[in-house]
Amino acid sequence: MKKGLKITLYIAAAALLILCIYLAVPYIKLLYTEEGRAEINNAVSGYGGFAPIIFVFIEVIQIVAAFIPGAPIEVMGGVLFGGFFGVVWCTVGALIGTVIVFFLVRKFGRPFVYKIFPKQKLDDVKILNDEKKLTLTVFLLFVIPGTPKDFLTYIAGLTKIKPMKFFLTAVSARIPAMTCSVLMGANLGKGRFLVSFIIFGAIIILSVIGYFLKNKIFKDKDFSFKRKAK
Repeated sequence: MKKGLKITLYIAAAALLILCIYLAVPYIKLLYTEEGRAEINNAVSGYGGFAPIIFVFIEVIQIVAAFIPGAPIEVMGGVLFGGFFGVVWCTVGALIGTVIVFFLVRKFGRPFVYKIFPKQKLDDVKILNDEKKLTLTVFLLFVIPGTPKDFLTYIAGLTKIKPMKFFLTAVSARIPAMTCSVLMGANLGKGRFLVSFIIFGAIIILSVIGYFLKNKIFKDKDFSFKRKAK
């Protein structure tokens, strides 16, 4: 991918994200009143069965793009669909996005990933090299808050992990953190701002803990991502 095209795609993705935020602001303001929250529910109901499809599509785009934060979309899922179905649709989107990324990497290999992420950045990631611990490592990295899960999906496609095992491991490991974000949104959607604030605080604390755990795992030389010299 030419540098100019890559920059154009990044700008387009950033512009799309900004547009989504701009369009979401009026709805965020509606959360402060009971009438506003009812209006949001009516708006979602107006799309009927297409509402979950549109949301899942947005979730898929976020995972494939990788650099777009996933938490705000998960919070939005909680606001729009509630706790249970918010988690359901987020999980469906995460699964579809993960499958797409994984098989794209498996088909086009390392050169494809290098076109998206800097080669040096990938070669410096010290994980997923020990085949005996591969599944456990994937689970730990995906369950820990604060790890770059969508980035790791691209890396996993370069390993020897079996597709179905990876999909089940990665998506199931996402669910705890995803559930926290969705529940935060679900409580916002019901006007329970204190509960949402408490959940948000818990997410921040877990993310900080996850940050340090992530660094510890990444520095473990047993999981060096670089190919061993033959």
